[in-house]
Amino acid sequence: MLNSKILQRLLFQKAPRAASRLNARSLSTSMEFSAPSPRQRSPIELIKDVNMSIKDVRVQLATDSNAFRHLKATPLTACLGAEISGIDLSERLNDDVIEEIWTAYLLFGVIFFRNQKLTPERQVELAKKLGVIDRHPIVQGMEDYPDVIQIVREAGAATSFGETWHSDNSYMTKPSLGSILYAVEIPPVGNDTMFSCMYALHESLSPKMRDLLNELKAVHTAGEAFAPSNVEGGSFDNPEAAMKYVKAQELVTNALHPTLRTHPETGRKAVFVNSMFTTNFDGMSRAESQPILNYIFSRVGLPELTCRYRWAAGDVALWDNRCVQHVAIGDNSSHQRIMRRVTLAGDVPV
Repeated sequence: MLNSKILQRLLFQKAPRAASRLNARSLSTSMEFSAPSPRQRSPIELIKDVNMSIKDVRVQLATDSNAFRHLKATPLTACLGAEISGIDLSERLNDDVIEEIWTAYLLFGVIFFRNQKLTPERQVELAKKLGVIDRHPIVQGMEDYPDVIQIVREAGAATSFGETWHSDNSYMTKPSLGSILYAVEIPPVGNDTMFSCMYALHESLSPKMRDLLNELKAVHTAGEAFAPSNVEGGSFDNPEAAMKYVKAQELVTNALHPTLRTHPETGRKAVFVNSMFTTNFDGMSRAESQPILNYIFSRVGLPELTCRYRWAAGDVALWDNRCVQHVAIGDNSSHQRIMRRVTLAGDVPV
């Protein structure tokens, strides 16, 4: 016969779960059980949640002190933009820091870095860490740095460069993914830049309008914005001009893009037509297209969709052309303004 101790051990090994179920009721009277708290979603999971409005995502991010390890992001508005601190872009940044900068870029659409010292060489190096450089097809680059264009507004001179809402180089088959703009010389007041969130513009449209736009492709061209009669402050044939243009193929060709594009990294829909480069919808005349396009263009500058940035020398902006439009405000022609820009190569919008 088995002794009593061995028998008890065998019985317990065979039915420990049954024993625990039998004792659960009595245990519940003496112990408190709490359901595990839901796992906090990461910032990237939030931005990819297309069922959550972009404004709700960015408002939630504004209260998340643990979103980043290497930098601090201070949102500019509930909808768009953040100032980044704790980063010196003149340094050789490691991959972890670059990854966090890119994450902030995806989360906020446009990010700003104050008081940086960025030489053209370092600006190019930074661009190469973030992606592949996209050399401007029309505006000539700096003599020693052809990937860098210098955007100059001379004191007292007329200019119209960038002073209409647009997404950089949308007239290309593969529009620029992003832009890195560095402030070299800034007026004491004025000449700010405004940015608008195309995610939020898409969300603001009625379902019927979204369905309509989702079926349409739009024609983009540089032929009008860069036509000699429309260009001020630059020249195709004056070697002394502050900004020099070349007669590229992009001046005479068109690109066809979805009116609503899907961001390849966040999965969110964004409006992708702009008043500088978009002329009409594919298969429709300009007269037929204009009522719809003008309605969209009229909403780009809505205050609740935008942020406005006041520059200081040494500031850097990095924005996502896939979901953000911008416009330079030319309200001060009495002082010189000099900026340097490098753009990142993108893909075919879908």
